[in-house]
Amino acid sequence: MYLEEKQNSEDIPASTIQPLTTVDPRDANTPDAFVLRDPAMLRLTGKHPFNAESPLKKLEQSGYLTPNQLHFVRNHGPVPQLLAEEHRLEIKGLVNKPITITMQDILSMTPTTIPVTMVCAGNRRKEQNMVKQSIGFAWGSAGVSTACWTGVYLRDVINQFAGGLKDDALYICFEGSDNTSKGPYGTSIAANRVMSDHYDILLAYKMNGEVLPPDHGYPLRVLIPGCIGGRSVKWLRTIEASMNESTNPFHDNDNKVMPTQVQSPEQATAEGWWKKPQYTLYDLNINSVITTPSHNDYIQLQNLQDTFTARGYAYTGGNRKITRVEISLDGGKTWLLAQLDQRPADNVASTYGTLLGPQHYKKSRNWGWTLWHLDLEVADLVRAEEMVVRAWDESQNTQPENLTWNLMGMMNNCWFRVKLTLTREPTLSIWCEHPTSVNPQEPGGWMEREVKQEVVITPSAPPPDKSALQTYTMAEVEKHDSDTDCWIVIRDLVYDCTPFLKDHPGGASSILITGGTDTTEEFDAIHSSKAHDMLRDYLIGQVAGSSDEKSSVASSSQSTTVSMTESHKSTTTQSSLGTTTAPPTPFEEMPPFLQPKQWKKMVLDTKTYLSNSIRIYRFVFDEATQQQHFGLPIGQHAYLKLPQEQTSRDAPVKSIMRAYTPSRCGPGFVEFLIKVYFPFNDVPGGAFTQLLDKLRVGETIDVKGPLGEYEYQGDGRYSILRQPTKLARHVGMIAGGTGITPMWQIIDALRHDHEPPHVSLIYCVRTIQDLVLKEELEQVQEIVGPDHLHIRYIVSEKPDEHWQQGVGHLTLPEIQQFLFPHQGASDAGDDDKMVLLCGAQAMIDHCCKPLISKMMGDTFASNNIFVF
Repeated sequence: MYLEEKQNSEDIPASTIQPLTTVDPRDANTPDAFVLRDPAMLRLTGKHPFNAESPLKKLEQSGYLTPNQLHFVRNHGPVPQLLAEEHRLEIKGLVNKPITITMQDILSMTPTTIPVTMVCAGNRRKEQNMVKQSIGFAWGSAGVSTACWTGVYLRDVINQFAGGLKDDALYICFEGSDNTSKGPYGTSIAANRVMSDHYDILLAYKMNGEVLPPDHGYPLRVLIPGCIGGRSVKWLRTIEASMNESTNPFHDNDNKVMPTQVQSPEQATAEGWWKKPQYTLYDLNINSVITTPSHNDYIQLQNLQDTFTARGYAYTGGNRKITRVEISLDGGKTWLLAQLDQRPADNVASTYGTLLGPQHYKKSRNWGWTLWHLDLEVADLVRAEEMVVRAWDESQNTQPENLTWNLMGMMNNCWFRVKLTLTREPTLSIWCEHPTSVNPQEPGGWMEREVKQEVVITPSAPPPDKSALQTYTMAEVEKHDSDTDCWIVIRDLVYDCTPFLKDHPGGASSILITGGTDTTEEFDAIHSSKAHDMLRDYLIGQVAGSSDEKSSVASSSQSTTVSMTESHKSTTTQSSLGTTTAPPTPFEEMPPFLQPKQWKKMVLDTKTYLSNSIRIYRFVFDEATQQQHFGLPIGQHAYLKLPQEQTSRDAPVKSIMRAYTPSRCGPGFVEFLIKVYFPFNDVPGGAFTQLLDKLRVGETIDVKGPLGEYEYQGDGRYSILRQPTKLARHVGMIAGGTGITPMWQIIDALRHDHEPPHVSLIYCVRTIQDLVLKEELEQVQEIVGPDHLHIRYIVSEKPDEHWQQGVGHLTLPEIQQFLFPHQGASDAGDDDKMVLLCGAQAMIDHCCKPLISKMMGDTFASNNIFVF
C-alpha cells in the first residue's frame, strides 16, 4: 500500500470505538463480504446495497469528529474491490493535456487536511415520507457526519498534471469505479467552483488520519465541502472537463427538489422535470436537529430545580457560518439562545494533519457543523408540550416552521420538534418523542403515530347499501369456484367475477385460485383503491351466518401466521394423545405440497447470490411434508406472501404477495431465481423483493398455487386456460432478465420429451453476468441437440472482442433470424407455431409484440403469443 495509517494514539478521539476486525454476518453472502462495518449502524435498505446511518445518540456521543465506522454511508451498489497500487485516474475532455495518473502521482503533492461535515440530501427524509411517500428511502436525522479529510486540491491536480482547463470548459464531470444497475455513479459540478480557492474541492485519500475505508471511496474520492454528499463521488476513476453537465443517469435522475405540483415520477418524466437544471441540488440548506433528549427518553422529575441539558447539531452550506441556534418551549412564541461549539478549522485539522494556507484563509473555513447545547430547568420542561429548534446563518437564512413535501423527499429542514408528555410510567417523568425513528429497537415517533397511513385500502366510492343486498352463507359461496361460476368474498361482500375472468390483467387463474373463498387479504396485498372501485360492477350480495361461522372463516384466513414451531407442536400433541400416524407415503404417491386455496409455509434454507441483485432462494418444506413434490405444472407459477414492515408499533400487519416461477423443484424443496429491485434514483424499488431479501435463513414464507394459464404437457403439446390441448412443433421464446424462469421450466422439460419440439430462445440481458442459468440452458442444448434447442444471447454491453452473440437491443433482424431458425419453420403454418414472452412490460409491449407483428402479421401476433 502507498498509504500509511496513523498509529499515534493521541490522534484518535477518545470517543472512537474499538476497530472492526470481523465482517458483519449480514454481509457474509453479499458482494460486500470484504467490507468491515459496525453492526450498530442502522441499515435503511436491507442488507445490500449498504445505506446506513449511526444511531443518533452514538452520533452525538462521538463528539465533533465522527469515527469512520459510524459515518453515514450512501452506496448505490456493491463496493468495488480496488488496490491503491493499481488504481488509475483519467483526466480527459477540455483540458490542455489529457492524462492518466496514479495514486503515487497524487501522493507526491503536498497534502492538506480539512474538517468537513458531509450530509446526504435525504437527511430527515422519513419525516417527509410520513406526510406522503416520496421516491426515496427513509433516512432519519443522522444522515450527517463530520470527518477530517486529507488530500490535494483538485484544481492543483488539473493544473499540474493536465495543463489546466481550456477556456470553453464549464463543468467538471466525475465517475466512480462502482458497478450499479445503471453503471458507475457519476455527476458534475461547475468548473469555476472546482478551480476556485474558496471552495476547497479535494481529491481525498484519507479520512480521520486513516486510508479511506471501502465504504467511503478507497482509494480516492472527490470531496466537495458545503455540497450535498451526492456530489462527492467515491472510488474516483474519471474526471472530464466539458461544456455540458454530466450525462451520467444519476446526475439527471437524482438529487432534485422539484416544485410541489410534481406528484409522481411518471409526471416528472412525462413533463420533463428531470432534465431541468434549476432543480438540481448543490449547496446544503440550513438545518438543525435535537439529539438530546433522545427518542423515547424519560426525563425524571425528582427535583424541578434540576438542570437538563439539551443538545444537538446545526449546519449550513456555501462556507457560511452558523450565527445562532434557538430553542423554543412554547411552539415558537419565544426563543432561547443555545451555546455554540464552533471550532477553528485549523485546530480540528491538526488532529490528523495540517490545513495549509495563510491565517485569513484558515480562519474563514466553515465547512464543519456547529454543535450546540442549552441548559434548561426541569420545571420549564414540565409546562412544555414540545421542544423546537431552529438555526440561523450569517446570510440570515433560517429554517421554515413547517415541512414542504417534494417528490424526492430531499432537503427537509423544517423546525425539528421533540414532543414532551408528562407520564407516571415507569415513574413521574417527561416522555420525549422524536418525529420519526429508523432504529428498529426504538420504533415509533410522533409523526408516525399522528400521520401514519391507513394500512387497509379504502375505496374512493361510497360503500354500498347492504340492506338491499342478498345474503349468502360461506357454505353457499364455496360452491362457486369454477371457471364458469366464480365467486369471491372481500370484506363480507360477495362478488361474481365470472364475467371478468377473461379480461383480468393477471389472468383468469389468479382469480380462480381464490374462487369460493374470502380473499380480502390477498386482494389488498395486490390491488389499489381503483381495483376496489371496479369490483362494484360484480357485487351480488353479502356474507351472512352465525358469529361462529365468521369466526371460523377469520381463523382460516389467519392461518398463515402460525409459526413452524406451532405447527410442529400441533403434530407432536396429536401423537402424544395417541393419534394413529400413517406410515410415510412414497414420494410419487404423496399429494403435492402446493395447494390452490390454502397458504402453506416454507422455510428459507439458503440464499445464493448470482449478481448484485439476482438471488436464488431455496425453500424447504416442514418436516411433515419434506418428501412431497411441489406440485406445479410446467409453465405455471405460485404466489409468495410476506408481511409488510410496520410503520409504527400500533399499525396492523398487512401482507404483500407476488407470483413467481420456480427455477427448480424436488422432493421437499423449491428454488426461485428472483431479481431484487433496490431503490434507485426516482423509483423506490420493489416492495416485495426488498422484503424477500431481508428474509433470513430459517425464517418462513407463505406460498399458494398453482397459478397460471399456460401449461406445457410435453412433446410440444400445451393448453391455455385448460382449453383443449394444442400442438406447436416450433416454439419461439423471448426472455428478458429473470423472465428466463418460465422458459427454463419448459426447456428443462425437453429432456424428458420423446418428440421434443423445435425451440428457439432469445435471451436479452444487460451484461454477460446477468445471463443466469446459462450453463443449465446449454447443458439441455447438448442433451436434446441444437436441432431441438437454439439459443441466442443479446447483451446491452459487449463483454469483449471475442463475443459472437448479439449486442445492443432486440431488433427486427434478430427476430427474423432467430425466432424460428430451425429447418422447416418457414414451411410450417401459423397453427404449428407459438411464441412465449416473459420480461419487463415495456419490453413486451413496445418491442417484442410490435416486431413480431411486423414479421408474422397482426393475426399471428393476436393468436399465437402468450405472455407469462
